[in-house]
Amino acid sequence: MVNSAKKLGLRIKELREERGWTQVQCADYLGFHYSYVGHLESGDKNVTLATIDKISDGFGITLEELFRGL
Repeated sequence: MVNSAKKLGLRIKELREERGWTQVQCADYLGFHYSYVGHLESGDKNVTLATIDKISDGFGITLEELFRGL
């Protein structure tokens, strides 16, 4: 079974790839260091609510859209 951090990471990667962004570009849009985006996508990082909000803002989507399919 895939844990919730891994599911969120896969969703972030999916959203990034839909936009044609590299991890570096994604990091710029989200306001993170590019290595942090890699950790998020691999599910290595648990995130705070503030980080989740920053992710949804950076992608220009609602929290509902971010968590769709999880």
